[in-house]
Amino acid sequence: MRTLIIAGLALGLLAGCATPPPPAPGSAASKVVSLGSMEHIQVGAMRVARENGFLTVKVELTNSSHKNRSMYYRFAWLGNDGFPVAGEESWKSLTLYGTQTAYLPAIAPVPQATDFRLEVQTPDNSVNLFR
Repeated sequence: MRTLIIAGLALGLLAGCATPPPPAPGSAASKVVSLGSMEHIQVGAMRVARENGFLTVKVELTNSSHKNRSMYYRFAWLGNDGFPVAGEESWKSLTLYGTQTAYLPAIAPVPQATDFRLEVQTPDNSVNLFR
């Protein structure tokens, strides 16, 4: 009986240490790279279209807290091979007020962009942003 309890505890510890599965390719979660805590900031719907030959994106962000949350973001524009097709964008700042929903619009700088990645940085890890 004691062995069974120890085995159950060990299995519980191992299950708690398991990493979550990666997001499904092409899903909204697979398009976001968080460089800090995204606590109380949820990424919602993403709208992607091609207008006049350029990829356009609109991303919904929601602050689920009653406190204001600050963050920095930038888009990386990718080609068919998944590699960047444009230079790095500069970081932009955004304050999400308590329970606010905001939409980040973006237009690819080059027509070769076929995909994107949204990079998000929160102030707790922003020390290396502007070097």
